[in-house]
Parts: sequence; C-alpha cells; structure tokens
Amino acid sequence: MAVPHPSIPLIESRQILGTPDPAEARRIGRLVLAQARQCPVCQVLTRHLSTLGHELRPCELIERVAPWERDEHSVRLAAAWIVLHAW
Repeated sequence: MAVPHPSIPLIESRQILGTPDPAEARRIGRLVLAQARQCPVCQVLTRHLSTLGHELRPCELIERVAPWERDEHSVRLAAAWIVLHAW
C-alpha cells in the first residue's frame, strides 16, 4: 500500500519546523506545543488553532486570529499544530 503524498500545509509546516522527516517534525512539534504552555499568548492561539482546522497553511491560520492574539512564535506554533493534527 502506497503512502499518500503529504498535503501542501503539511509539507510547508515541516519546512517551518526545519525538517522534511515526518517523525522528526512531530518530535519538534511536541516540543513547540510544550513550550507554548508557558506563554499566555501562545495558549490563546492554541485554543484558536483547534477550531480552525488543519487544511489551512500555517500563515493562513495565523491570519485568521486577531493581531493581539499572536506573537513572533505564532507561525511555528501553527506549523507544529498542523504536523501533530493532520491526518
């Protein structure tokens, strides 16, 4: 059985996290989400991401939240969320 080709959002998310390897991207994604628990801005953003879906690209996800609900780590956090929650 052939492995399906990853979606554009998933490929882009792995690039943002710095690795094309799916397992390594998931490992990095878990670290990014763990660090997000320490940041009040990231905590708010994480709640928003779970309602927006994983079919969007990381930058598109960030554009859907208010400017005060994001920071310089937001695109990386969105990428981590996509890598960990994409089907």
